[in-house]
Amino acid sequence: MIKKFRLIPFFCLSLATAVVYAQDIQTKGALRGTIADVNGAVISNAKVTVTGQQSVDRVVATNDQGVFELDNLTPGVYKVKAEQRDFKTASVSGVEVFVGKATAIKLMLEVGSITEVVDVSIAAAAAVDQSSTAVGANLNDQLFKNLPVQRGVTGLFYLAPGVTDSLRGGLDNPSISGGSPLDNLYIADGVNITDPAFGGLGIYSRAYGTLGTGINTAFVKEVQVKTGGFEPQYGQAQGGIINIITQSGGNEYHGALYGFARPKAFEATRLQPDDTRINKLGKVLHDENYDVGVNVGGYIPGLRDNLFFFGSFNPSIRRSIVRAAARNAADIAAGRGSDSGLFKLLGDTVERFRTLNYALKLSYNFNARHQINFSIFGDPTRTNLAPFRTQNVDRR
Repeated sequence: MIKKFRLIPFFCLSLATAVVYAQDIQTKGALRGTIADVNGAVISNAKVTVTGQQSVDRVVATNDQGVFELDNLTPGVYKVKAEQRDFKTASVSGVEVFVGKATAIKLMLEVGSITEVVDVSIAAAAAVDQSSTAVGANLNDQLFKNLPVQRGVTGLFYLAPGVTDSLRGGLDNPSISGGSPLDNLYIADGVNITDPAFGGLGIYSRAYGTLGTGINTAFVKEVQVKTGGFEPQYGQAQGGIINIITQSGGNEYHGALYGFARPKAFEATRLQPDDTRINKLGKVLHDENYDVGVNVGGYIPGLRDNLFFFGSFNPSIRRSIVRAAARNAADIAAGRGSDSGLFKLLGDTVERFRTLNYALKLSYNFNARHQINFSIFGDPTRTNLAPFRTQNVDRR
């Protein structure tokens, strides 16, 4: 019994530390706007209603300058409606809110009856954060769902400017603004998922790089990449900050079933001039990948507007044909290529990986301003490579 009582204060202290850290990390966005008439005169005390896929309606009134502000919004697409007596109601859809930024819009009301609703089209709203000096990019699912990216969350990082292949850390750990690939900070829903030993994404091996596939791509709502000038709460990083926001359920049921195949027969001959990487990991002759997946989201019956869920399952199989990397010292000193001498005689091996990506998130709205989230995701992997025949990695 004495040991139990001694452990409780330590656990509470650890939990409190984790909560405080998560609160410092940006996981929400904001919406700013101005309401005016067609002549440009601001309209005070106008009622503004903001509706999202998941959250209950947020209602606010404009101040004397016709300005309204809404903070703590879950990143996503919103509908904004503005009402005032003696004016037609203006409604605009497709207003995007990004993590760590404030989206700015301006609505013009026409004179008329408040019962008349006018659908307004506005140009893409600017998302800025005037209090931040950070440089980077916000990449949401509307972008990367329509682009040919890799079958893993790490493929999304390279869509941001200043992010390049580090050559040394593998594709899963990029170089950001010229920094070391193991000097980045990786965050998912406010929780640090950086390897504590070496600094890579998830679980990192000096011999094999990142183990597993990281977060299921279907589970990702937005990726924020900070390449420089980031805020002081983001420590432990000399490279960049990668902030991942996951999907949530909503007041409508939705789902998807998908598959992907990349057989080796579809590959062209690989050009691999990087002898440093080849000598370490071997020369990849062919690489093939197959995966299927399903995801579903919505609300718990009887708890509409309050309790939401989102789940995803994505098993994948990857096979790589690799020529063993074992050149002797004479070959290296003479500058002979990767296909010379002993390197070529060792023959080829087949590396197999089977990964079961899974993810689940529950969100509960206490009210319009307070929400609690629970999420779990993982990518347990089996491989024929020793000593990592079974990899239970990245469980959060």
